[in-house]
Amino acid sequence: MQRFACGWLIWDWTHSAFWLGILAAGDLLPVFAIGPFAGVAADRWDRLRQNMLAQAVSALFAVLTAVLLGTGHLGLVGLVLLITAQGTLSAIIQPARLAMIQQMVPREDVGVAVALNSVNVNLARLLGPAAAGAMILYMDIVWIFAVNAAVTFLFVLILARLRLAPHPRRPGTRTFLGEMTEGFVHILRDQALWLILLVMLCGGSMVRAMVELMPAIAAGTFTDNATGFAVLTGAVAFGAVVSGLTMVSSSAVRLLYGVLLWWGIGAVAAIVLTQAQSSVIAVIAAMGIGFTVTRALVSTQTFVQLTTPDGLRGRVLSVHGLIARGSPALGALVIGFAADRIGLVRAVEVSSGALILLFLALVPMTRRAALKVTDR
Repeated sequence: MQRFACGWLIWDWTHSAFWLGILAAGDLLPVFAIGPFAGVAADRWDRLRQNMLAQAVSALFAVLTAVLLGTGHLGLVGLVLLITAQGTLSAIIQPARLAMIQQMVPREDVGVAVALNSVNVNLARLLGPAAAGAMILYMDIVWIFAVNAAVTFLFVLILARLRLAPHPRRPGTRTFLGEMTEGFVHILRDQALWLILLVMLCGGSMVRAMVELMPAIAAGTFTDNATGFAVLTGAVAFGAVVSGLTMVSSSAVRLLYGVLLWWGIGAVAAIVLTQAQSSVIAVIAAMGIGFTVTRALVSTQTFVQLTTPDGLRGRVLSVHGLIARGSPALGALVIGFAADRIGLVRAVEVSSGALILLFLALVPMTRRAALKVTDR
């Protein structure tokens, strides 16, 4: 709901795709600076306590946003700064949140657990925009931030009741920088690992970025921008939920091949979405983006979970999270900048077409990397 409200405020204030990219950058790009340190923290310290503290601070940020907006003291720059603070907090906690999955389920269920986690996230993305859209039409938008704060405090109480299997935490015998470097070295030495992360970087920048630009896309297809934004965002989430529910366990090798296919299909769906003259076609394309992006992201995270040693999992997942959160923001910033100059349709044609050509060129390398893949 809060992400929807922020996107709507920015579009209502500026009608600029570039400013939507700025908002996405503020929300998602802090992970580039914070993520590697957060990965070391996830391997060193209690992951559940880190999550509880981060959610409590997140709720306080939502309260502050509601108060400033309600009193008329929140402008364009202030909103971007608050979203940047929220994004920094999310970057800090993401490796610990993802690494907790292996403490919740048996190893053979990790793939399904990652998929169900994605379903939960995308159900929120499905229900949130619908509720936020209704609130924008009939209530003051400030209530969206207030509701988010209340629900987040409730989530802290739920986390307090959660019990995880213990994970072996090594004493901090090395510096943060030394342990961070160890994680990067492991990725660079594993060809399949850095290749699948590279594919996620490109796919996130050129396909997943469409979600961040959805207000501008809705303005080109729907008469009522707020309704169109809610419908398209909900369609993306619906496709993502279906994708997660239909996900089945798969070997690491099949996951490696699959991400190329899913990101490629998503690129085609992005072109269709921006060129759609019919709202029905736009909704179908948005569902396609949600389905393919989720399938690619779940496959990538499952691959990382299955092939990374436990002692390095937090650090490798921090790089995964860095790319997962940072790539859409980077893509939205670049595509949004180009869209304000050459048009959104042309900008997406160029970016998606380049992505498809790149993936075709990566097929031979993927075949060689697959020969060295082993589950851990």
